[in-house]
Amino acid sequence: MGYDRWDVALPDGDAAAALERAGYRPLAARTLVRRGILSPEEAGTFFRMTPGQLHDPFLLPDMRPAVERLRLAAERGETVAVYGDYDADGVTATALMLKTLRGMGLDCIWHIPDREREGYGLNGEAVEELCRQGASLIVTVDTGVTAHKEIGAAKRLGADVIVTDHHECRDTLPDALAVVNPRRAGSAYPFAGLAGVGVAFKLACALAGGWRDPLIRYADLVALGTVADVMPVTGENRLLITQGLRAMAVTGNPGLRALLRETGQDAGPVTADTAAFILGPRVNAAGRVGRAGAALKLLLAEDPAEAEELARALCELNTLRQSRENEVLAQAAAMAESAAPALVLAREGWPAGIAGIVAARLAEQYERPVFIGCIDGDTVRGSARGTGDICLTEMLSGLSPLLEGYGGHGQAAGFSLRRDNFETFRQAVEKACAPLRRAEAVLEVDAEVRPEWLGADDLRGLEELAPFGAGFPRPVFALRGVTAVSAAPMGGGKHWKLVFDCGGGKLDAVWFNGSGSLPPGRFDIAFRTEVNRFRGQEQPRLRLADVREGGV
Repeated sequence: MGYDRWDVALPDGDAAAALERAGYRPLAARTLVRRGILSPEEAGTFFRMTPGQLHDPFLLPDMRPAVERLRLAAERGETVAVYGDYDADGVTATALMLKTLRGMGLDCIWHIPDREREGYGLNGEAVEELCRQGASLIVTVDTGVTAHKEIGAAKRLGADVIVTDHHECRDTLPDALAVVNPRRAGSAYPFAGLAGVGVAFKLACALAGGWRDPLIRYADLVALGTVADVMPVTGENRLLITQGLRAMAVTGNPGLRALLRETGQDAGPVTADTAAFILGPRVNAAGRVGRAGAALKLLLAEDPAEAEELARALCELNTLRQSRENEVLAQAAAMAESAAPALVLAREGWPAGIAGIVAARLAEQYERPVFIGCIDGDTVRGSARGTGDICLTEMLSGLSPLLEGYGGHGQAAGFSLRRDNFETFRQAVEKACAPLRRAEAVLEVDAEVRPEWLGADDLRGLEELAPFGAGFPRPVFALRGVTAVSAAPMGGGKHWKLVFDCGGGKLDAVWFNGSGSLPPGRFDIAFRTEVNRFRGQEQPRLRLADVREGGV
């Protein structure tokens, strides 16, 4: 009911049958085929990934001079500053880098910018303060690849800068001692999808002379930051996330352990969904309300009692974030022009930390690019979220004469500009987006399935393909001709729990933000599968994506 059309993939019966003969359940077999894994041999390679398959960190650009400079700093007893970002990727990367450098005996200080006062990226005043505190070397994590002016200022103050980042690079790199980024032009590194914490992990491996010790110590942080930053669950990331989620379930990090307890996730396995929808938002919340340092202190905490207190505080900040988000979302929606090719909105009093998540929700609702600006005096700082094939960083590059700064990815970016340029900026964005048309809402369905493929063992077999995420999404299946036999409201009526009759068998399903009970008749349903874990019990169930009367 929410999609214009379902696009059901044509089956590759021969490949699926070969995988079934090798022991894979029907749902798992069809998912592997849709992900391009067509034979038992390819599936075996997919599931037998080992840490030995991690790429050599010295293939990353400028890794060698970065390692040599840090070892020299350790020999000299220099003070090193770690400059991070305020999101979950940046905070986990900062924690990992501080732990690594302090483990080398280095005296370290750190800075994470205040989202409201300093905005995204390196801040000139903060760089000056770090140098005043004695830092002769600054290491950035998850930021810095576009900070030309600030890195130049650090050099003039006598500090070297090592940039570790994963964001898109511009044509000219900053004049840093090293710029370690897999996205650099001409990079020999085989995988460009590392998160900021993934690049920091690679530097830790290079300093340690191998992957073993850093993976044992920091896999949990790498998994959390990578999943929270929605990096692809493919290539190296798949191994890092898998190892990290296992490590998180038995983590020795007091802060992570306290956060798992505080959120009720300390019993049973930790999944990618746990990291993406429970832990990640709470770490992100601190940065969104100007308290990113609280999240970093949690990840660095060594005393369990202190960690428990910090975990409770982080959950309270998340509640505050939700309240602010709902308020700004309502105000922005009231300002939105539904006919505009892009929504470019700004207002005084909006907290910059909420701009990105509000932009994302409006982009999904209105199916067009959204730019949310927060006016503070003469400055507008904001976040943008894209739709379709639009590349936000390319668009912002074309509008750079109007901007004070920008950065990010193709579908998510940050920007800042002078307030008196905002109206010109709005008009320029709308002009750039005018050729865009609303795309037909199409649900990609991986396979049409049979009721007998949906038993508990089948759904558990599909979970063995986890983790799912960007680049390796949880599959969507379609089932024809089912009848809804019961519907009960959940979450105050926002969601629904349903039972379907599919010809003798019953299937439990949930429909989040669904339209409720269905009228009499037969339906086709599109769904993802999941295993609901509650009070130590596991219940496989369907999670509806769409419902249609008639044929697929």
